[in-house]
Amino acid sequence: MNSRFVTTALLLTASLALAPTASHAATPNGCEVVVSSEVVDAEGGRMTVASYRPADNFLSGVYDANTPLTLKEDGAPIRGIICARNDLVPTEKDYAMLATGIPLSLSQNFDSADSDILTVYFRAGAFTHKYTSDYPMSPEFETAVQTQLADFSHRDHGLINPK
Repeated sequence: MNSRFVTTALLLTASLALAPTASHAATPNGCEVVVSSEVVDAEGGRMTVASYRPADNFLSGVYDANTPLTLKEDGAPIRGIICARNDLVPTEKDYAMLATGIPLSLSQNFDSADSDILTVYFRAGAFTHKYTSDYPMSPEFETAVQTQLADFSHRDHGLINPK
């Protein structure tokens, strides 16, 4: 078997084992940042690994005008924000995070395969979402999400779409 494949598979398995854990409860709003970094094995094989870090520094920059906003954690770019909570309709506090241009994923429990996930991101001039669940969105939930994202999209957030 190809040693690069084995190394890549082992690194991927290790990164999944280190996925979000109880540290959700220790960070503000149950949030963590997702960062990606490249791992190179001894034979030159490369892979990108996602890891989860406390969101304290990022959230301080978002919500405290006296703290500079950082879009990196330990030198790696922040690729996403994940927040665990029961109500997945984006809130006013979420707007400040979304206005950075970083996608936001909300779930009741990221460690459960049975939990719903709502990911919000900016595309084609508007905030949009992707919903992942074993069950479809209820009409009430869909309306609440669409209404909130339409409101967010009409604000002066400064985000633009690459051409």
